[in-house]
Amino acid sequence: MLNQIESSFLESKAKVKLQLFVLPLFCIYFYFYFIEKNESESININNLNTINSLLTKKFNGSYLKLIKDIEAFCLLEKIKIDSINYNKNKLSIIGKTSLEKINKLIIKIEHINNFSKINSLIIEKTVKKNQYTFQINSEFKKYYIKEKIVNTQIQKKKRKDKFKLKAIISNHVLVNNKWYSLDEKIGKYKILKIEKNLVVLNYKEKNINLRIIKDE
Repeated sequence: MLNQIESSFLESKAKVKLQLFVLPLFCIYFYFYFIEKNESESININNLNTINSLLTKKFNGSYLKLIKDIEAFCLLEKIKIDSINYNKNKLSIIGKTSLEKINKLIIKIEHINNFSKINSLIIEKTVKKNQYTFQINSEFKKYYIKEKIVNTQIQKKKRKDKFKLKAIISNHVLVNNKWYSLDEKIGKYKILKIEKNLVVLNYKEKNINLRIIKDE
């Protein structure tokens, strides 16, 4: 049977052979062009419908929970809050802190959920150094598509200052293989006192007592 089919195919005209070769290719093209295209259009329509449904979504969450979240954040960041008022989907926060912490609070409000939007920000300098009064007015009326903030906790290892006192001669000391005099600085620390067997270093309100380390 197979021999008859092969013989018949070999005796066929070139036109018939071409048609038999082109037909499968046409079927493959038809599938990818029409079927895949329709599926792609269907996916795009579904995505569009999903986006439209999100954009018309209204905030129905708890404003009490929202306010508590902001208050907890301000307590953690040591931001002084004078008042938080909510009225008709609008939230107003008044307080005082540094510019750096105001920026942190702005980021917190902007990304507290997908409904938050800051409408206005008022900042005024106070008499106290590096302290500003602020008023942040925001609303929670409609859904916004926002970029997600990836929470990465970067743990900064506190570098311990290491000092090795090797010698004391009058008002001169040998620390970390380098000579220093009274009132000079070793890094950020000032040599506050030099005694017979003791050297006191000071930085702000922190004192470090050094005693001679003998090589083993």
